Amino acid sequence: MVKKTKLREIYISETRKNSPIDKLDLFAPYEVPDGIVGESDEDDHSLVSDSIFTDQFRNFNITNDPMTTLFEEGIGFPGYPYLAQLSLRGEYRMVVETRAEEATRQWITIKSQENIVNYDDKIAQINAEFKRLDVQGLLRKALCTEGYFGQSFLYVDLQTALHDPEEKMSPLFLTPKKIKKGELKGFKLVDPTWVTPVNYDAIDPFSEDFYKPSIWWVLGQQIHSSRMISMVSQPVPDILKPAYNFGGVPLAFMCKPYVDNWLRTRQSVADLIKSFSTMVLKTDLSQLLSPGCEELSKRAELMAAYRDNRGLQIVDKDSEDLTNIATPLSGLDKLQAQSQEHLASISGIPLVKLLGITPSGLNASSDGEIRCFYDKISALQQSVLRQPIQTILNIVQLHLFGIIDPNLTFEFNSLWQLDEVQQSQVDVNTAKVLADYSNMGAVDTKKIKEIISRKNF
Repeated sequence: MVKKTKLREIYISETRKNSPIDKLDLFAPYEVPDGIVGESDEDDHSLVSDSIFTDQFRNFNITNDPMTTLFEEGIGFPGYPYLAQLSLRGEYRMVVETRAEEATRQWITIKSQENIVNYDDKIAQINAEFKRLDVQGLLRKALCTEGYFGQSFLYVDLQTALHDPEEKMSPLFLTPKKIKKGELKGFKLVDPTWVTPVNYDAIDPFSEDFYKPSIWWVLGQQIHSSRMISMVSQPVPDILKPAYNFGGVPLAFMCKPYVDNWLRTRQSVADLIKSFSTMVLKTDLSQLLSPGCEELSKRAELMAAYRDNRGLQIVDKDSEDLTNIATPLSGLDKLQAQSQEHLASISGIPLVKLLGITPSGLNASSDGEIRCFYDKISALQQSVLRQPIQTILNIVQLHLFGIIDPNLTFEFNSLWQLDEVQQSQVDVNTAKVLADYSNMGAVDTKKIKEIISRKNF
């Protein structure tokens, strides 16, 4: 058997006979030239010292370092298994699901931008298809998933890509050639735990896929990003996107410091109420220092056994004294309530909706807080839900009609609902305004009928 060194000599002699570097050993390990690496101790083999956990910081008080409190303060990505565990606690679930339910509760109204053509039949078919696909319920679940994990995916399930891996990797263009009539099977919510980016551009900041994965790996299948409708409400900077699986900051994890404080305060108050009173027996402790203190132990056990509001304690009037030390409980309710109310600060949800706490005092009302909350939900609908719904609307049009009509659009319904008395006053005022416009000739009868049908008088 030819030795390894002999093989190297044969390779050099045969391939580089007349070369000036015929003595070059291609298999030799790289040796750093002199002066590149600084001198160091023989036992110290570290090249860089950019970490706080090095030898010179062994005596450093790491409890003051932000790295040790990274996850306690809701900063950093803890991983999907831990975030899934947070979703089991009611405090996180109330925050996430309240936001998702309010954002999809009143849903949308599909309408036409121009009234020249009658779109009632098309709109009725689209509404029926949205109901069949349960788009409203899917988006509510997608918002819940996004609140727990930082992002969510809706997979566009088409007939052509059912058993074709190559088709799943190709871009999904919203054209009649790519999505034919009757092609749509539905939309499926995919947990981000099973989704991993395959490739993305991290070199050219001006490219379209800069820090945007073009293909996702979904449990052994490569899916083009255009087939995965993604939702992220709390995006992170580009430098942190790989650490967050190209998602955002989970709303549940943002609430973690406030939930931790609430749980700690709640348990502390409960423990204090349970043992706010301590009985003190003043007796002769010389028995405890003397050999054999069985009598004193029995005395303490007897007092503990009879310690009750209906119990009776018997003490020696000459050598014993019984006193009670109680911790004042005033103000505990305010501390506990204030810690609980902090849960609403990070989510922006009014206390009456999140915790059922109504305002107290003369003429107290939470209407202003609810209106501010609805404004925030409306902004969430525009920034997070509008693009996914528009994509779904275009796909459904291609599925039903084979073409995308630019005149068809949608608007989010108002979250603020009037009671019967308020609604009747609005209807009366609207009817008077329409009558005045009709008398002036500014609005024809057909337009008035459309407004009446839209208002559902």
